[in-house]
Amino acid sequence: MRTVRLIGFWGTFGGLLAIAACTPAGSLSVSEPAWRAVAGDSALLAEHIQVLNASEVLPRLTGSLELARAAAYVADRLRSLGVGPALGNQYQLGYTANVYLPLGAILKQGAAEDTTTFFLGLEFWPDGQSDTGRVTITTLTLCPSAKACPVAEALMAPFAQGTPAQLARWRAQGYRVVFRVGLLEPSLAERPLQGLLVVQLTPVAAARLLGWKADSLEAALAGEQPQRLALRHPVHVHVQGRRETVEALNVLGFIAGKDPVLRHELVIVAAELDGIGLPGSRLVVDGRHMGEGVAALLELSRFYRALASYWPLPQRSLLFAVWSGARQGHQGLKAYLERPLWDLRATRTMLYLDPRPEDIPTLQHLAARYGLTLQPVRLPDALQAERNVWFQVPRAWQQTYVRIYGGLALVSPPAPSQRLGGAVKRAQALVHAAQSLLLPEVITPTAWQPVVPDSSPLLKQRP
Repeated sequence: MRTVRLIGFWGTFGGLLAIAACTPAGSLSVSEPAWRAVAGDSALLAEHIQVLNASEVLPRLTGSLELARAAAYVADRLRSLGVGPALGNQYQLGYTANVYLPLGAILKQGAAEDTTTFFLGLEFWPDGQSDTGRVTITTLTLCPSAKACPVAEALMAPFAQGTPAQLARWRAQGYRVVFRVGLLEPSLAERPLQGLLVVQLTPVAAARLLGWKADSLEAALAGEQPQRLALRHPVHVHVQGRRETVEALNVLGFIAGKDPVLRHELVIVAAELDGIGLPGSRLVVDGRHMGEGVAALLELSRFYRALASYWPLPQRSLLFAVWSGARQGHQGLKAYLERPLWDLRATRTMLYLDPRPEDIPTLQHLAARYGLTLQPVRLPDALQAERNVWFQVPRAWQQTYVRIYGGLALVSPPAPSQRLGGAVKRAQALVHAAQSLLLPEVITPTAWQPVVPDSSPLLKQRP
């Protein structure tokens, strides 16, 4: 299989040589079908994604042993491809990260002798922005819009309104608990909102907590009029989390440019390694962060390392960067920008593979603070819509829920083979999209120069 793949690669690479030979003297043109055939090997992409989603490396939380194993795999693959280390002989560079992990939650309603318990992962989930603590509430404001609402002990609002800025405003107004109503979406944050418990609730669970019918709650949340309510029974909210300072890892590989002038300019290709989940638990199945961006980055590094072996290309230098800490404030990226390995004034651009669409403004603003241009490499909306986070709820919980309520509104995770197939398709799309941006950056229509040794300009040494 490996031999067939190698023959296929060099057969297509020969096509690139022919294409180059037919171009005008002193310029190089690589047609899209040619590079598509060279970069985007589905078998290699599948291999990367399988490893990054093996039980030994999940859920890839920043600072965890599982993420360290995933980082070691990425470093080993870069080394085996012939991509050089970014600093001395180091592929993995450490930094200090502050992380906050919600560890679980309890949501109950009623007195000790008559208590209704809500099911974690089926009906509710602690939001990544929630603080740790216990609160009992008896009053609640139903706030369908971001306009001013009567203050009570708790607030219930549509899920989309729970932005960090809006949650901070509600905390300042005196709310102790915020219920975000919608589909459950596990998330992480760099730090919690101190003094505010934030809980995600399904619409069915939210209606049951109020003693309403589901369609009545839906209509109320779609309207404009806020309502201050006295709850039928006290609601007890307990969220447990853990703050830690951890040693985290970025992985960086380097390919030196071959043009005598342009090799002093750097293009960064970046992707995110970390995912979301509960430490030591398989309750969360993270289908949003399956490592497609990292797999695409490894495939791109394979392509450009092969190119560098036989051609005076790439002309500009390439840094392949895999960040951790992305789920919690993009701390890996910040660590690099604060202590870069290359003069940022000579860094031409950063291609960022597969960022979350909602993170793009934050990422571009962060890069701009350091004088960098960040270009997101996004998936088409149709492929983005396939991603989800699921809950692998124990069967006993599901059976109990069905016995009490007569139904189960739970979307089960697709089969592993189906998730893998979708991830490979997304990774291929990222490779193709990245190439359309990357090729013009590192291969320019200038006169060719002789191949120079792969000794790069010295990267800045850390003190």
